[in-house]
Amino acid sequence: MRIAGLLLILFLCGCGKSGPPYSAQDALKSFRIQPGYRVELFAAEPDVVDPVAMEVDEAGRIYVVEDSGYPLNTGKVGKVKLLVDTDGDGRPDRTTVFADHLTLPTGVMRWKKGILVTDAPDVIYLEDTDGDGKADIRRVVLTGFPLTNPQHTVNGPVFGLDNWIHLAHENATTAVIFKEQFGDTGSDIRYPEHPETALKVRGRNIRFRPDTWQLEARSGSSQFGHAFDEWGHHFTMNNSNHLRHEVIAARYLRRNPDLPVMNAMQDLSDHGNGAEVYPITRNPRYEMLTEVGTMTSACGLTLFQGASFVAEPVHGLVHRDLWKPAGASFSASRAYQREEFLASTDAWFRPVNFYVGPDGALYLMDYYRLSIEHPEWMSTHTHNSPDLYEGNDRGRIYRIVPEGGSPADRNLRLGEAPDEELVKQLGNANPWWRRNAQRLLMDRKSVAAAPLLERMAREDASAVARLHALWTLDGLGKLDRGLIERALNDPNPGVRENAIILGEAHLPALGAKLIAMASDADPRVEFQLLCTLGFIDSAASRAARDGLLSRRLEDRWMQIAALSASSGDAPRLYEWAQAGAPSEGRTNLIRLAASVIGERQRPAELRKVLASPTAAGLEGLAMGLRAKRGPGAQTMALGQEALLKVFDGDDAPLRKAVLRLLEVTGLPSRAAAGAAARAFDAQAKPDQRADALGLLALADPKPHEAMLRKLVDPGQPEAVQAAAIHALGVIPGEEIGKFLLSKWKTLTAPARSEAADALLNENGRARLLVAAIKDGQVQPWNLVFRHKRRLQMHRDPEIRETARPLLEPKAGEREKVVAQYQPAAERKGDTARGQAVFKEVCAKCHKHNGVGADVGPDLGSVRNRSKQSLLEEILMPNKSISQNYEAYVIETTSGATREGVMGPQTSTTITLRHEDGKEDVIQRSNIKSMYVTNLSAMPADLEHQISVQQMGDLLEYLTR
Repeated sequence: MRIAGLLLILFLCGCGKSGPPYSAQDALKSFRIQPGYRVELFAAEPDVVDPVAMEVDEAGRIYVVEDSGYPLNTGKVGKVKLLVDTDGDGRPDRTTVFADHLTLPTGVMRWKKGILVTDAPDVIYLEDTDGDGKADIRRVVLTGFPLTNPQHTVNGPVFGLDNWIHLAHENATTAVIFKEQFGDTGSDIRYPEHPETALKVRGRNIRFRPDTWQLEARSGSSQFGHAFDEWGHHFTMNNSNHLRHEVIAARYLRRNPDLPVMNAMQDLSDHGNGAEVYPITRNPRYEMLTEVGTMTSACGLTLFQGASFVAEPVHGLVHRDLWKPAGASFSASRAYQREEFLASTDAWFRPVNFYVGPDGALYLMDYYRLSIEHPEWMSTHTHNSPDLYEGNDRGRIYRIVPEGGSPADRNLRLGEAPDEELVKQLGNANPWWRRNAQRLLMDRKSVAAAPLLERMAREDASAVARLHALWTLDGLGKLDRGLIERALNDPNPGVRENAIILGEAHLPALGAKLIAMASDADPRVEFQLLCTLGFIDSAASRAARDGLLSRRLEDRWMQIAALSASSGDAPRLYEWAQAGAPSEGRTNLIRLAASVIGERQRPAELRKVLASPTAAGLEGLAMGLRAKRGPGAQTMALGQEALLKVFDGDDAPLRKAVLRLLEVTGLPSRAAAGAAARAFDAQAKPDQRADALGLLALADPKPHEAMLRKLVDPGQPEAVQAAAIHALGVIPGEEIGKFLLSKWKTLTAPARSEAADALLNENGRARLLVAAIKDGQVQPWNLVFRHKRRLQMHRDPEIRETARPLLEPKAGEREKVVAQYQPAAERKGDTARGQAVFKEVCAKCHKHNGVGADVGPDLGSVRNRSKQSLLEEILMPNKSISQNYEAYVIETTSGATREGVMGPQTSTTITLRHEDGKEDVIQRSNIKSMYVTNLSAMPADLEHQISVQQMGDLLEYLTR
């Protein structure tokens, strides 16, 4: 036994020596990239460390932002390095510190003779006037951005097609643990020299023009990174939603302040938010709140060669999507099935951003750290660990080159080019050249280039060149109406779409021409036309808008565009939608139009919606009234009695819509008695009883507490139990918390989730929950992610500091077994032998590729999980049991005991599943007691059934 332990220690030590960190050259060997591309090292430590953004200027000089203070150090250790290639070999060989004493810098953009750097709370202009490679001018251009969690601060300055500078920006995160460093919520965003420009809008992307002191908020937000396509469409992201389109501009939404559009962005991924990812990392490091196997840290959104690229630093990979049009927006699909564009076996590989260079290559910034997460979401042990900054002396920039791609440009002199050459570059296939040529023409105020630009806008064969020529002329103040009219007839829909936008400066003069375009067949041209025609208040414009809406009714963005024209249009469009044949699009238009009516709060309009209530109409009213509480809620009292009659009916969607509306307007006095009678009627349908309990929760459930407690019983339908728990949770006090904890083990997962919500409603109850976790009455895996997160991030320090150690992993005997089986996760197994192991050991409870029993989770869903995480879940099943797969014990009134995983339920029966697909169906009326055990239904001693070699084969089979 001692010899085996010694061998294990020697093996683990040996693994440690061969693991990361690796040199930059050795790290290259860890990459797996898709065919058609190669990866080259461009720069590495000590020349660059902690790189998060870069910019190549018109002379080929490279500015690299180093965010060395991340995650906690606000002591101004951030820098901008200037890298120069002096010997012409395509790689930089001279490095200077262009600027230092930055807090937590995140982005950089070439501007005038210097650069703009985002470093919350500021956007800073830095310029080197004496040519020594160091900035000697430092001026705050914009300020007021929140110095919040560094992953959420202002970033990504981009010079746009529209001649504005665009910034990614979102609301400040609420600091719980690190309030001192990151509790700043920001102020009005403003030019310090022009405080009258102050922008009070929070939490949205920003565009600004420093030369003219213009400053605007866009309609959407983005976390770290954003991008534009060649037609000016704006794309955003957050850490779990890796691709969104900001569809409708803020100027259209401002026209109708009564239109409660909650989100101006369309999710594009057809593989979902929090999409599955496919890492190949060996021995990955995941922090406390990491969503393993899904997008959890997406950043650096970049468009390259007609596809989108997103970095995923937690999982050490780069994800690529292919796009296609979808109405007014787009849809994006995986470029590869069950694998990524680029992935690394190196657990320190932390890709965070990209840059498309003048050479047509994609540059990738690798932060290269042991861990990458803000301590706000780390375990206490980790953020107090000396390893928190392990790797902050390292960092790499890689060059990803398509097959046949050109070498790095070794003699870049765009800044010295005459106007004629800059105009020519507006048609370059590489967006770097187009963007910088346009920027330089704007910097020079090259009005002499106007004739060249006009010729390009009229005659150039490239639609992109014609587009840039139009916008450059607009920026120079030389775009005439005749050229816009010509562009409105352009054969390319992207040019027509932009011409409509440019035409807004010439309304109403261009109104007739725009109205005549209403038959254009391109969906995005139609959408833009509908948005722009909203500025024209005429019968002809309304008729054109109605026609556009009718043709594209199923596109919700067309509905939003139509309603954005005027608040007063909503009642007319509501009636029009009600009168037509039912469809999903028409239903959504009813809902949206009713939401405007709810915000308008005109009694006659409200009564008209209530006169013929529909689920969509009532949902819309609830949304609008909730957004603007006030007299309308009292006006609604006129229809509450009618609503209660509807609530008594059999139409479940309509009943739930009434419930949502009554949440806003309040209840008439008789509602509670009627709701109680229905809720406690055992002969009524379970869904009606559950809805009645929801109504009771809106009234005063306290008088019915005793009966509510009786409904929290396995003999009651699950929906009724959950609704009763919700109603009990409204009653204040710790006694309710104690009761719910006493019933905890009798509850199914949905009912338990309601109970956790109720327990977390009050600090006193939350303390009871933490105590129950501590004494083993509640297991951590009983809580879903949001509940654990609320405890781990609780604003009450006592609750938070007590809960965190209870919810963090603990070392124990099973960890020793995992260590013994570690070689199984590190070696390549045999899939054929692994399939045999699965059939013999696992198929009794799990399905994979259609084979096996449906007792535990389908293992076909774990292909994207790392072997390491699967190994831990297999050998330590009690550490993290999946919701809905816990082991239950039921004692019947006849004295029999049944045990198994919860299967299908009805209002009168519960099914328990066992190995090999066997089932017990138990009548609820025959249940004497039911409780969930603290153990997984999966055996915790599989090491007695599977050898290390067999485990390696099984892992290979499951992850293939």
